[in-house]
Amino acid sequence: MYRPRYYEPNERMLSALELKFSDEILGKNDAIFASYLQSRQLSTENACSVLNTLITIEDISRMLIFAELMQFDVSIKPTKNGNCSIPLPKRNSQSILIPYVDEVLLLKSGTLPASLKRRERIVELSRGGLAYIVSKATKECVVFQSRYGNISPENFKDQKFDVIFRSPRIPFRLMYRALNLLSTSPDTLRYLFPLSNIPKSPSQLNSFPLLNNNIASNPEQLQAVQQIVAGPNPQAPYILFGPPGTGKTTTIVEAILQLYLQKKSRILVTIASNSACDTIALKLIEYIEKDKRFQELTHHKYVLLRLVSYTRFRKSAKSMNRLVLRYSNYELFRANKKKTSKFIKQIELEDCGIIVATLCTASMRAGRSPTFTHIFIDEAASASEPETAMAIAGIKSRECHIILSGDHKQLGPHVKSERALALGLDHSLFERLMNHNIYKVDDSGAYDCTLQSRLRRNFRAHPEIVGIYNKLYYNNELFAMAPLSQVNQAAKWNLLPNGKFPILFQATQGAMQSETNSTSSFNQLEAMVVCWYVMSLLKEGLGDVRIEQGDIGVVTPYLAQRNLVKRMLRLRGHPNVEVGTVESYQGREKPIVLASLVSSFKSTRFLSDPRRINVLLSRAKVLLILIGNPISLEKNDDFKFIIGQCKANHNFLENVEKFKDDSLEGLISKMNLKDAESEDSFSSSEEDD
Repeated sequence: MYRPRYYEPNERMLSALELKFSDEILGKNDAIFASYLQSRQLSTENACSVLNTLITIEDISRMLIFAELMQFDVSIKPTKNGNCSIPLPKRNSQSILIPYVDEVLLLKSGTLPASLKRRERIVELSRGGLAYIVSKATKECVVFQSRYGNISPENFKDQKFDVIFRSPRIPFRLMYRALNLLSTSPDTLRYLFPLSNIPKSPSQLNSFPLLNNNIASNPEQLQAVQQIVAGPNPQAPYILFGPPGTGKTTTIVEAILQLYLQKKSRILVTIASNSACDTIALKLIEYIEKDKRFQELTHHKYVLLRLVSYTRFRKSAKSMNRLVLRYSNYELFRANKKKTSKFIKQIELEDCGIIVATLCTASMRAGRSPTFTHIFIDEAASASEPETAMAIAGIKSRECHIILSGDHKQLGPHVKSERALALGLDHSLFERLMNHNIYKVDDSGAYDCTLQSRLRRNFRAHPEIVGIYNKLYYNNELFAMAPLSQVNQAAKWNLLPNGKFPILFQATQGAMQSETNSTSSFNQLEAMVVCWYVMSLLKEGLGDVRIEQGDIGVVTPYLAQRNLVKRMLRLRGHPNVEVGTVESYQGREKPIVLASLVSSFKSTRFLSDPRRINVLLSRAKVLLILIGNPISLEKNDDFKFIIGQCKANHNFLENVEKFKDDSLEGLISKMNLKDAESEDSFSSSEEDD
């Protein structure tokens, strides 16, 4: 399999690490970056260089996390199943290591000086040698295995080793490669920097039978599908702006399938995460399976391929949808066989009409195949510019159409380095283009329809729920279209004072606590309140509407709070109530959402990002319950407005005595609250190669 170049950090950037990547040292090292520090503007002349510097800062910051896990003079213990283990001395180290992705390098004891400086440790991460693969990480140890079969315990008997843990850094290596390709491809750079005076490209929008007839009654969706099929302006990416519940995925699924049916197009569909790829692939497959026309077309051997990396298959094949797996590049495996690379189907990508893959996998595999006529990048607002470049770099045709879909008012790119974030790595191509004058909306609400479509009709949620985030983040441009018969079930809930306003704020003033050796926080009282409401909803329902565990979602900004609530609900017999962080709920929805905001008399920094608040507010369809400390939360203007609306509608509750359930207090007393992390929680990030 193709592996990109290693791209080791250069000496100048390692030196800059020692000075915390200050403006002074970055400007001194690179005149182009010095100019960027003054303007904070990307251009065709500086983009590749500046973005390379930004991802190097992020890359080194992540490498440093692994460098600090180095161990010296340790013993290796065999496990019962033919693997080996190493003790983990640092608390929460297991949340760093990703099974079947990260590596363990064993060196003879004494090979590494124990006094290595930070930059020297980073250099040692690229040391050659036989690397083993991490198969499991717990609080106590890391289990590793050979890539080529069982490990003989005799190899480690009576020996001690220096140990390096490292990531293969595939996403970063692919981003470096993509930026290198872009720097030598002015034709491709036009997708990133369209001209301000590009000529209008009017095209005849033809009517045709729709696969999803509901689109016919939605003017913005219909216009987007017809424009994409007719051919958007080739001088710039086509943008589909899709706020929550407006049918963005429905629109692009229709456009992709119509392009295949009508134009015999060759299409790449790419998204940052594997779960999002599986979701859109399933929607496409469901239409392909029931419409005979797709089977009758002969211009490609395979209509659709869900291109999956071996890492993804190794980690998640059992949890993947069977239908999606059947359309993937892996054979369905038998239960009595191991999941090995022998299951790879020998599929030539040229034989596939529609390829669905993550940005990383697309860059590694699909990007090296023949010409695509269309590249759809979904959730583009949550991908950084270098990540988006992975899909665009290497385009082989000037006629290729790029379609970006997303919502820059929701969570943006995930950046771990505070310094890279401050320097602009958290901005997406989608967001930057939306601020370009060719995508501007005039005072009458009109825009160039050959370049974009803005979806405005929300079919997901109760009008009052839509009304909150519509006013705060969307200029009141959204229309709440969901029939009340589908979203008004909370009107009869006996705990909601005003049934016409299905947003409840439950005031609490519990203490904020932190895990040992962790910055993540939890709030014991809020966890009890969440569990009380969940148990009440499951027992009593919403009036005459029965509520199942799968109808309820719990969202919180902190991993420690997620783990605490998850454990409490599981111990009470409610394991199927989904508890997740704000990030894990982006793009998701639940009839009922409870938000545990955790903050209590402390900074609300974690909730100061309006995009994070927007995601939190827009997940619920029927009922939204907010739980937190109003005194601290009202320091934030957005929460001040939300709490004010709940008060104005008499849905602000302060009494917490009813939540002092002896059984819940007993549960908490048995838990080690200083270690709120559950035994089954690993890194919340998803490896997307």
